Amino acid sequence: MKIIISFTIFVFGCLLSATTSAATFNYLYIEANEGNSSGGHSAIQFGEYIYHYQYIDPGLIRLFRQDPNDFHFSYRYLQNRPIHLSEIEVSEVTFNALNDYFQWQYLEQEQHYRHLEAVNKEYQLIQQLLDEPEGDSALRIKGAGLFYPSSHTNRQSPDADLAVRQSGTIDQLRHTIEQNHGRDFLLRTRLALEAEIKALKPLDWSAAYPIPIETKRLAPPYSFTDHTIDALSGLFAIKILQEARPLQPDAFFMLDPQTQPLTDAEKKSLLVLRKHLEAALLRSLNSGRPDWGYATMINTARYIAVDMSLQRGQWIFIDGFSETAEWIEPAEFINDPHQLQQLIDEAKIRLDNFRSTLIQSDAASESEYSELEFAANRYAELVKGLQPMPLRFYGQKALPSLGIDLPKDPRPDLSRQQLRAALAELDIYRDHLMDQLKQHYHYDLITRNCVTEIFRSIDSALLQKDPQPLSANDEVEHIKAIAKNRLGGYVTPVYNFIPFVSYQSVLDQYRISRSETLPSYRHQEMNKRYESGQQLLTRLQESNVLSSTLYRYNPDDALFVFFTDDNIPLRPLFGAINTTAGLGQGLLGLLSWPFDSGKNLKSGTTGVLMSLPELVFFNMRKGSYPYLPYTKLQ
Repeated sequence: MKIIISFTIFVFGCLLSATTSAATFNYLYIEANEGNSSGGHSAIQFGEYIYHYQYIDPGLIRLFRQDPNDFHFSYRYLQNRPIHLSEIEVSEVTFNALNDYFQWQYLEQEQHYRHLEAVNKEYQLIQQLLDEPEGDSALRIKGAGLFYPSSHTNRQSPDADLAVRQSGTIDQLRHTIEQNHGRDFLLRTRLALEAEIKALKPLDWSAAYPIPIETKRLAPPYSFTDHTIDALSGLFAIKILQEARPLQPDAFFMLDPQTQPLTDAEKKSLLVLRKHLEAALLRSLNSGRPDWGYATMINTARYIAVDMSLQRGQWIFIDGFSETAEWIEPAEFINDPHQLQQLIDEAKIRLDNFRSTLIQSDAASESEYSELEFAANRYAELVKGLQPMPLRFYGQKALPSLGIDLPKDPRPDLSRQQLRAALAELDIYRDHLMDQLKQHYHYDLITRNCVTEIFRSIDSALLQKDPQPLSANDEVEHIKAIAKNRLGGYVTPVYNFIPFVSYQSVLDQYRISRSETLPSYRHQEMNKRYESGQQLLTRLQESNVLSSTLYRYNPDDALFVFFTDDNIPLRPLFGAINTTAGLGQGLLGLLSWPFDSGKNLKSGTTGVLMSLPELVFFNMRKGSYPYLPYTKLQ
């Protein structure tokens, strides 16, 4: 009897262990459509992250990591692509091995590409110091554009009364700073920064930071460029406080006091917040952080916005859009007033929620105010579309970032000979770095693309878990055996470089616990109409862009007539008509080239290329919805 009980307990324990140790990850195949990854795309999901590879200039492939909701909203909604999902069942050990490898690879690549970015910025700075820039420089003093004129924005005439009030507010701040840090603190800091900037020297990159590909993990470099820009940011922060400079007129905006009044409860919260911002500003001035200057400018700007809000009894916020955000006319991005109103309503709800959070908080925090500021920017910008006025649909930043060009003075005290020598050394280092990056991350349409790298990474992860010193041929057999044991089968990168082929291989080879197709936005809306008994009418009406009520043509899509994703028998005929439409737009583009810089010609050519595969039953033309509200996500 004891033997039977012991055996029962053993079997139950094994079953329980098998159950608790099971885990799953998802393989995603995204259907083709015009735009990025037009031939289709693949991704892999482990819990709260989706990983996918993409092509980047100059000819490299890079691993990206995204939140699943953001990923699905981008592909299924904005790009209107169905996603085919397969859930793969594995042991917890295998799940952790794969998850850890993709996370490690992502972090390592981030370091490598940040290193390349730092080298390119260094190159730009030295060229600027030589007064020999190549094109527009990306080097800016972030935050200084809130107080100083910028070449990237259209400046408005200042309100004299507001400017005087703001200067008075900064005078009060300066008095508080002097009380806490000493009367000569700002002057001493300014002189020290000017001396520091003049003494800066370029790095010897080869000695200080060996090529990161060879040394694997490497701390991001604090470069000559970073040091110069941080010191200049601190200098401008000090000058703003010394000179009591008011905000530039277009660095802030006001919400309509009639529809968005500042309530008594909100005034109380802003009084608390103003004290927090003052304390944060005092800390940033004496923090020793490299980026203390930028932090000081942002805190100063927000302090002024909060103070103006309290003085005027209405909401005033700092403009949080990037200075390079593209201004667009309402007709360019939306021709459906109902959809614009949906976007505004969504933004209003989000704004109201953050206003409520600020009131309910016992101690209004800077992070809560930052979220409120972000929401107010979004709402105020969308409302412009009703007037109608040009607006910025994309380009918001979590922190205001309006910048200015690097000043001519002060600058590092370096001779032209020193600068040219530094540039020559950096040129050699950058070429070496690019050679290494291309060797490790080169992109190839067939042998190294968004699909093949997923399976190579899976192979590498499994081999790390069960390594054996083998020859190349034996290693292939070894990985096949491991994959069969851990995943149910093996998918070779060699023959699975096409996304939809790889998806079928996953279905055939891996241990699939669930598989489903997640519909695109357009298909979701059509399914709702099917459920209400309007199937025939919906099919006819939504088959083309002329009668469709779910799709409005937008300039992001090349011209086409018929959707071909839900009518396979007629796909070649519809594809022929779409190809003809593309040819027509291309011919029109030849005539309009002098007036639209080749926009119609490019769009027509794209339309032809996207429609030709439909002649052989391969669907491409789905349209896109680049301005859907996020609340559409289901």
